[in-house]
Formats: sequence, C-alpha cells, structure tokens
Amino acid sequence: MNKNDSSIMNFILEQNGCIAVDEPQDANVIIVNTCSVRSHAEKRALGYIATLKNWRKKGKRVLGVVGCMAERLADTLTKDFPHVDLILGPDSYRNIGTYIDDVYSRETKIIETTLSEETYCGIYPERSAVSCFVSIMRGCGNFCSYCVVPYVRGKARSRPTDDIIREIEMLVRSGVKDITLLGQNVNEYSFNNVHFADLLRMCANIPRVFRLRFLTSHPKDMNEALIKVVKEHDTICEWFHLPLQSGNTRILKLMNRQYTKDEYLSLVDKIKKTIPEATITTDIIAGFPTETDEEFQETISVMEKVKFDDAYMYCYSPREGTRAYGYPSLPEHIIKARLEQLIDFQNSVTIIRAREMIGRKYEVLFEGKAKNNATRGKTKGNKNIIIEKEITRGEVHQVVIREVRGRTPVGELIGIEKRSDHETCSTIY
Repeated sequence: MNKNDSSIMNFILEQNGCIAVDEPQDANVIIVNTCSVRSHAEKRALGYIATLKNWRKKGKRVLGVVGCMAERLADTLTKDFPHVDLILGPDSYRNIGTYIDDVYSRETKIIETTLSEETYCGIYPERSAVSCFVSIMRGCGNFCSYCVVPYVRGKARSRPTDDIIREIEMLVRSGVKDITLLGQNVNEYSFNNVHFADLLRMCANIPRVFRLRFLTSHPKDMNEALIKVVKEHDTICEWFHLPLQSGNTRILKLMNRQYTKDEYLSLVDKIKKTIPEATITTDIIAGFPTETDEEFQETISVMEKVKFDDAYMYCYSPREGTRAYGYPSLPEHIIKARLEQLIDFQNSVTIIRAREMIGRKYEVLFEGKAKNNATRGKTKGNKNIIIEKEITRGEVHQVVIREVRGRTPVGELIGIEKRSDHETCSTIY
C-alpha cells in the first residue's frame, strides 16, 4: 500500500513541477513515507528522519514525513524532530504540491492528518514497470485486536469501479503486464452493488490484460464465487495470500479474526479442490499475548496440513491504541523462540515445495536482473524463478525448472512466448 501511495505522491509532485532525483543529497525536498504496522518499522523511520537533520540545514529545503506514522505520531514528530516541515496523514496527499509551496513561500510548518473519504479517484500515476499495484479501496473496518490500520487509515471505503477500470486500461496501454489489485481487505470491495468477484471478472475482461492478482484477502470474506472467478479466467493468477495469524481458535477469537481454525482449513481445502495448482501463502504472528505452548503447536499443525508455499512471519508487536495493547505480553525470549521455530519449519516446507517444481514447465514473466548476469522472473503462482541468462525485462518465457538453490528454483528456457498487442509467437530452443 505504501509503494502505491509513493507512486501517487510522485505523480502529484511531478504535476506540480517537481523533478525526481537519484540521490538524497541532490534533492531540495525529501518525503519519508512511513508505516506503523510494527514498532520496528517506526523505529527505522524515526532513525532515518533523525539522520536528515544536517541535510535539512543545507540551504532552502523541505523535509516531509507522511503516512501511517505521521498520522499516529504527529505530536511526537513535531516535538522531537523540529527539522521536519511537513506532516501528512494517508488521506492528505492530494494537496502535497501546494503544501510544499506554502512551506517554501511562508517559511512555515504544516500538519494535516485529517482522515476522510479519500480514495485518490482520478489520479493515475504513469508507470513503466512490468508489474504494479492498483488500489481498489483504502482503510479497514475489521479492527483485528493487534492492528493499528483502522486508526491510522480510517474506515474501509471502495474506489469507484469505472475509475479502477480506467487506470488499468491506461497501465495496459503503457506496457504493464502484471497488475495487483490492492486493499487492506480486497474481499470487502463494494461499490454500487459491484462486489469483489464482480470487479475481478470485469478487470480480467479488459482487453490485453496479461496477468491480474489481488492482495490481501481476509479468510472470513473469501467465498466460492471468488474462487470460481479465479478458476474461470486464465488472466487471473492462481495465487491466494490468506493471512492465518494463528492456528488456534481461542487466539483467533482474541485477535478478532472472525473465523475459526476449522473454517480456515475448510477454505484452503475448497481452493485446492477447485484449483489444484493454486499457490497459497500466509502471514503468521508469533507470541500473541496469552498464547500457550499447546496453542502455538496448533499453528505448527495447521502449517503441516496446509503446506504453505511461503509465509511472512513476525513477532507480535504491541500497538498503542489497539485492544490487544492492554493484554499481558509473553516473555520476549518465548516470542523469539516461537518465531524461530515458525521460520525453521516454513523454510523446510518452502524448499520442499520448490523442489516439487523440478522438471515442470512454467510460464515466467521476467521482471529484472539477478546476480551474476542472471534474470529474475515470476510464475503465475508468484514463485520467483532465476534463469542464468540475460533476458529483456517484460518478456514471457516458457521455462522448465532444473534445480533449486537454497529456496530459489533455477530454470532453463524451452521456449518464448512474446505477447504484444498484435502477435503471439513461440520459439523452441
């Protein structure tokens, strides 16, 4: 979401006459876009902001801090970082160019953190990347007990359907091939009786759309209609990111996740039966308050049953203002030990899943360079693939996997499918 917001701000700033530079020391405006999901992210941002004090002193310059941390810690930033000129919450980017002009002309500081109905409708950043995000909604109203997002990004609101379609059409014309529909919970998308499965079908039917993904889904709102749409459209990638967070029903209730362990496993079973080749990834929190050893082992048990292709795993991070902030925390050494166990287990499964790819053929969209003149690409199932050959970014190749190095499948070209507006061709090597 922050990457997408940075694209929006960059577009607005360029429309206001700003020119992007490659090095911070060459800039006279620096905008630090921040995250508040975990305390580690805030600490890193605060540390970086502190290092910009000397940069700010050199000439007439503007330092802005924006995003979730700016929304949450505006008072702290004002008090402890007087070299910050501009503090904007996630709904205040539309006027960022005007605010910077005001800081320059009036030599003042500006703070704007009002949450609103903003969806940045009508703003279509120009992008030349192979893959990009398209935000379909903002905010969240689920209030998971550990999560600060509803407090710093406001309530869930959906972007107009026709506005989403126009942006995707523009991206396709500019050559973008891999588009991810983005939201805190895309499954809750609803605008004028168009729900997420409807939107996904409409986007898949846009002419010349090559690949379509969505992120992130909440298990409580994933349904058979959505799974069916993915199965029916070759354009939609068979990758489901379904945050589990915990494999124990009591902890899930304490987290206010609104599903049980059995309901989660039933959902995964439906996906695998409908789309056997589906890739399923997840998020898991280690050491949620009051979690017992037996309850933690239930999470490991769910991981054993599902065999996730990959997982993002984190220590529980207390967030002030959330319901879980008042829960009694577990000792830090227990939290870290559980995280290590999660990581060790998932790494072993990820390697097994990667080795299962050996000998199989995949359509790979190549996105950029890798080490030693190799090239990195992605399958429809969101698996990173390495080819030991320089390949033009944006090309689509048929690849067979020959080996796995560490966790990464390494492939060999067996053909190329170059897809353009006018032709499809195949070459066998």
